[in-house]
Amino acid sequence: MTARMKKCEEWLLKDKVRLIQLTALALICLGSFLFALYHVEAMGKYNTEYTPDEEHYIKMARRVLNGEYYGYWGCGPDAVVSPGLPIFLVCLMAAFGSGPQGINCIQLVQCLLLAATVLFTYLLAVRLTGKRGAGLLASLLFALNGLPYLYVFRLLTETLYCFLMMLFFLLFARAMEKGSLRLHGLAGLCFGAAVLVRPLIIIIAPFLYIPWAVSCWKDWKRLFKPLLFFAGGFVLICLPWWIRNFVSFHQIILLSTQTNPIYAGLARDVKALGLEDPGSLLGNVKLLLGLLRDDFFGTVYWLTFGKFEIIFMSDIPKAVCRILTLFVRDITVYLGLCGGVRALFSKKGWGPSLVFWVYLASSFLFVPTGRYALQYLPLLAILAAWLLGLAFKGAAVRKEKGERGYAL
Repeated sequence: MTARMKKCEEWLLKDKVRLIQLTALALICLGSFLFALYHVEAMGKYNTEYTPDEEHYIKMARRVLNGEYYGYWGCGPDAVVSPGLPIFLVCLMAAFGSGPQGINCIQLVQCLLLAATVLFTYLLAVRLTGKRGAGLLASLLFALNGLPYLYVFRLLTETLYCFLMMLFFLLFARAMEKGSLRLHGLAGLCFGAAVLVRPLIIIIAPFLYIPWAVSCWKDWKRLFKPLLFFAGGFVLICLPWWIRNFVSFHQIILLSTQTNPIYAGLARDVKALGLEDPGSLLGNVKLLLGLLRDDFFGTVYWLTFGKFEIIFMSDIPKAVCRILTLFVRDITVYLGLCGGVRALFSKKGWGPSLVFWVYLASSFLFVPTGRYALQYLPLLAILAAWLLGLAFKGAAVRKEKGERGYAL
C-alpha cells in the first residue's frame, strides 16, 4: 500500500500540469452541477406549474406506471412522440415516485446529467483536438452558458437528449480511433437511444461513416464490419418500439406520427399565406418552390437568417445570468461557426465538421425555436475552442519566427 502511495505521489509531482487541469475540470463540472441545483431551487422546488408538453409527458409516464396505455394525448394508445423521454420518466418515477417530491428527484438527476454533459464536452474536445486546454475551454464555454440551466427544471427532452448526444459522439469518436467493433456497437446503441428521445439526429446517420469510407475505399471489408455492428446496436434498442407500433397499429412506424414539421417551418406563418399541409415530402418541396417563385429573397432570408436569429439569438431570462450568458453565447456561436468552416478544410477535421453542418442544417428544416440551440452548444463550444487554439498557436509560431529573424 505504501509503495502504491509513493508511486501516486511521484506521478502527481511529475505531472503538475495534468493535476491542475484535472482540478480545473472537476471545478467546472461541480460548478455546473451546483448552479443547476440553485436554478432548480430558484424556480420553485415543488412547483406544479408545467408547460403543455411537460404536462403531457408526466401524464404519459403516470399512465404507464398504472398499467394503462402509452399515449401522448390521453385518448388512447398512439405513437405521437418517440418513447425515449417517457421511458426515462417511468424508470425514475418508479424509483422516486410520481408526486412533487419524485419530480424534484428527477430534476436533481437532470442536474447530474448536465454536469456529465459538461464532462463529455471536455472529453470529446480532447479526443478531437488532442489538446486538454481546448477541452477545458470548451467545457467552460458550455458550463458558463445559462441556456442549459433553463431546462434542468423542466421535464422535457433537452437535458436527457444532450447527455445522450454527447455520449454518442464520444463513443463514436473513440470507436473510429480505436477501430473496436464493440465500441461501434455501443455507439449504435447510444445513437438509437438519442433518436428515441429526439429523432432529429437520425439525419446525420448517412454521413457518419463517410470519412471512414474515404480512408478505406479499396478495402470495403474494413468498413462493413464496424457499420454492421453500429447498425446492429441501433436496431437492437429501437426494435421493441417498432414491434409495439406494428402490433398496436398494424403499420410500420419507425419514429413517431407527429404532424408535418417541415410544412410548418416553410414560412413565418403558413396559415396566413393560405398554405395547406400537403402531408408528404414531395408536397413540401412543391410548396417551397412556390414560395421561392413568389418571394425568393424573403423566403431565403426566412429559411436562413430568420431561423438562425430565432434559434440562436433569442433573448435569455435574467434568472440565468443574462449578461454573462449573452456574452458566452455570442462567443460560442460565432467562433464555433467559424471553427466549423475552418474545420472543413482540415485534413483530419473535415469529417466531423461535415456531420456537424448536416446536423445544424437539419434544424433549419422545421419550425424554429430557441430550444433547438441547446443541442448545438457543446459542439459549437468545441469548435470555438479549437479555433482559438489554432489562432494562439499561429501567433506563437509567428512570434518564434520573428525572434529567429524570419519574415512574419
